Amino acid sequence: MSRLLLLCSSLLRHPVVLVAKPRGRLAHSECSRLAVVTSLETLFGLSVIFTAFFIPAAYVLSHLSEFKGE
Repeated sequence: MSRLLLLCSSLLRHPVVLVAKPRGRLAHSECSRLAVVTSLETLFGLSVIFTAFFIPAAYVLSHLSEFKGE
């Protein structure tokens, strides 16, 4: 018998553990307190996100005739 068949048959006979046992926690043991986000920070974050998405789209739409290749 070839070595591959022997290896496959031995793997099928023995159970294989794929998940290791959980160990100790890697995080801090203290509860982390969430920082309060002000409305100004929320407004700034939303404006940055919308600007990042809409300025490139506006540029492409305003120069659409150039992208078509006339």
